[in-house]
Amino acid sequence: MMGRRDLVIPLDWFVCPVLKKPLTLKGACLVSPAGSYERNQTYGFWNFIPKDLRDLQRQEWKTWEILQQNSVVSYRADPRNNLGVGKRQDFDEFSTFCHFSGIVLDVGVGPQKAPSHIRYCKRPDVHFVGIDPLVGIQPRIFSFVQGLGEYLPFRADLFDQVIFATALDHFIDPLAALLEAKRVVKNEGTICVWIGEKDRNAPKPSRSHKWYEKLFVPQGADDPFHYKRLNAQSFAAYAVEAGLSVENHLAFPVDRWRRNLFYRLSK
Repeated sequence: MMGRRDLVIPLDWFVCPVLKKPLTLKGACLVSPAGSYERNQTYGFWNFIPKDLRDLQRQEWKTWEILQQNSVVSYRADPRNNLGVGKRQDFDEFSTFCHFSGIVLDVGVGPQKAPSHIRYCKRPDVHFVGIDPLVGIQPRIFSFVQGLGEYLPFRADLFDQVIFATALDHFIDPLAALLEAKRVVKNEGTICVWIGEKDRNAPKPSRSHKWYEKLFVPQGADDPFHYKRLNAQSFAAYAVEAGLSVENHLAFPVDRWRRNLFYRLSK
């Protein structure tokens, strides 16, 4: 088990999430011309969510904020079905597919103390770093940074692997997230993506939870949790546009209308 000291991220790993330039330590803050970034006073992790960035004022991001609030409701009401909690076959399958090694960045790691693929990883040579806009349960059992996948605060060519475990279809701009993953992964590294594909004609559940029925689907969103759901075709288009090659691809059926799609990408 890693100690708390082992989870501290070296400052020279960080860059400004907006400008991708080195940061200067001034007092308790990391500073760049684009803004300053502070540590959480209780738990010590850095918050790299850009403040007052014009792009984050667009309507799409207002929609994302509502989707994020909806997701928090689902995490609290039904964590087992909406988070990687406990020993789960689908997370085991993803872990086997990824074959984690070295320094692994989990983009959109979620709010749990550790998602299943991190909690049950038995390889002592793997160091997980997670980034998520949600503070979640603290302290985490892995290195954690608060931030956005479209604005990663890490220097280029740093990670051996970057993973998106059912996270990419929660992004406003999946292409931006893939381009950021491409920037921070080493040339010989891999990007592993798990997408939950659902057919458009999938029937709605015969019964819904009361908490689900109260959720609001914001303007432009496909459903209460996803801005645009991804499928094999749309993901392939994003990968091509990002200049990434698909090295391996597996599909695991969930039922007649749903399947888990795993991709391994390289530069």
